[in-house]
Amino acid sequence: MTMPHTSDALIAELVDDLAPVKPLRFGEGIALTLAAAGVTAVAVVAAFGLRAEWLAGHLDPMQLVSTGLFLGLALAASVTVVVMSRPHVGSDHSGWRWAAAMAGLLPLAGVIVAAVRGSQTLSSEVMRHGAECLAGGSIASLLVFALLVLWLRRGAPTSPERAGLVAGVAAGAFGIFAASLHCPDNDIVHIGLWHSAAVVAMGLVGRVVVPRLIRW
Repeated sequence: MTMPHTSDALIAELVDDLAPVKPLRFGEGIALTLAAAGVTAVAVVAAFGLRAEWLAGHLDPMQLVSTGLFLGLALAASVTVVVMSRPHVGSDHSGWRWAAAMAGLLPLAGVIVAAVRGSQTLSSEVMRHGAECLAGGSIASLLVFALLVLWLRRGAPTSPERAGLVAGVAAGAFGIFAASLHCPDNDIVHIGLWHSAAVVAMGLVGRVVVPRLIRW
């Protein structure tokens, strides 16, 4: 093989097959995530209907607080994922943890109240309804999850494991937010345990699955 005689020739040979790459834009990533979350919310309402109490003009404080916490977590985690896709010196990826700590009060309250109530929290009807919300919230998270994975694949996250975890949390929080638009249950045990479980489940899925899909 003939070696290039000049540095210019060597550089030309190295870059000959390179193609320009469109830079990732923060605003685009957030806009696409919000669009996917909006489509999911509309689909849930169209398929199952809006909460009956909202249609009647009634708002439950517990439902509003819990839904707001999940939405806040979804937004904070999504911002973190988009930032992680294009690493640079000085990036701070810890902001979503504060939102997670606030949302973490829901399962804590749910566990405490469930312990006080005793065995009634384990009735077949309660478990069935809880499992439905867990499954519904997880399924509703898949569109956002897929979009965030594709976004990470376009970028270069330095910690695929952490990126996968946060992407799963973001998707799960958006999913249970969408499911909450239909779920009629305002009980703190149901919300704290089963709605939170959807976020935890998707976080674990992201932690396990995403690193295998975005290695670079």
